[in-house]
Amino acid sequence: MTAAVTAAVTADVTDRRPMAGMRVLDLTSNVAGPLACQVLVDLGAEVVKIEPPTGEAGRNIRSTIPGQEDLRPYFLPHHRGKKSVVLDLRNDEDVARLLALADTADVFVQGFRPGVLDRLGLGADVLRRRNPRLVHASLSAFSGAGDQHLRPGIDALIQAESGLLTGLSRPDGAPLLPAPTVVDACSGHVLAQAVLAALLARERHGEGDVVEVALYDVAVSMQAPHITRQLHTAPEHTHLTETGRASMAVAPSGPFRAADGWLMLFAYVPKHWNLLADALGRPDLREDPRFADQLERSRHPADLAAALEETLAARTVADWVEILTAAGVMASPVRTWGSVIGSAAFAEAELAVTVGEGDRAELAIRTPARYRGFTPAGVAPTPRLGEHTDEVLGAVRS
Repeated sequence: MTAAVTAAVTADVTDRRPMAGMRVLDLTSNVAGPLACQVLVDLGAEVVKIEPPTGEAGRNIRSTIPGQEDLRPYFLPHHRGKKSVVLDLRNDEDVARLLALADTADVFVQGFRPGVLDRLGLGADVLRRRNPRLVHASLSAFSGAGDQHLRPGIDALIQAESGLLTGLSRPDGAPLLPAPTVVDACSGHVLAQAVLAALLARERHGEGDVVEVALYDVAVSMQAPHITRQLHTAPEHTHLTETGRASMAVAPSGPFRAADGWLMLFAYVPKHWNLLADALGRPDLREDPRFADQLERSRHPADLAAALEETLAARTVADWVEILTAAGVMASPVRTWGSVIGSAAFAEAELAVTVGEGDRAELAIRTPARYRGFTPAGVAPTPRLGEHTDEVLGAVRS
């Protein structure tokens, strides 16, 4: 592809954004739901954020680092380019306003506890009787028809309930909770995917649908290989599966100590194992019966780690990443967030984007997908609370 053609297909072609002209109502909070709706913003949708008079929960989570007191790290990345409308759903007039607004929408996304909106007269059946083409998407903590569906939950609780913390513990045995809200992040993208599938079905069949995504379901699906193995494990062997990666034939795999820190490398595939042995200058490893094949290597993980770290101790992490990458072996330093934003991978991916202008300019992390045919739309600033209430509701009244 020539440079001219590349420039043409990567230009800001706004009329090719697939959701241009569609309206989405976002009644979610925190991370998963707002992230799903942020994906829809980037695809060209007009996303109207419906907030209570106090603002949604994520808007009120501020940084505690000195000098960052006005930074809202949960709100900023997932509200670029949205419109904010304040409605108090305890007020009958505002409920009526939301009903009228839903009549104009293509998608209605909500994250209330099951049954809350039904009691307000805003349930899926009511909205879709009024607007049969509406896609109604619900995000909940749990799914099913029993009592579990009614339980509240957030990312950390779901990680604990779903088994995601298996094998992760502090020296004192307390569970080790990852800092990123990984279940929220995955659930947001699953929810966006489900909404897009429902919109595609609407285009083919003429009617909207009801979409349901539960954080727990997403968390379990993230662990499908591990839980599949558990389904096939006899009770007396359950303890063997509780160590996560170490109980599968994927060695060498994970962190190994080099001269100045930790190196992450993966060479469990036979081809990569041979490349690793050559790159380390250790052809003897291939001849060792403990490491003869993928299964044997995974039966002797401690011996394998000791043999590798004996050689890795001779060079720095940076040296080994360069050597192993050049040899075709997957390797990386184990970075902190401060190191990430200064790395070549982060810079070349252009993940940090400036949204807004002047005193409203902010740096945010973009959603990960890229498109040749259009530029994602979410470059406007995050909205002030209620900034678009008069604009949006005025258009509905008129």
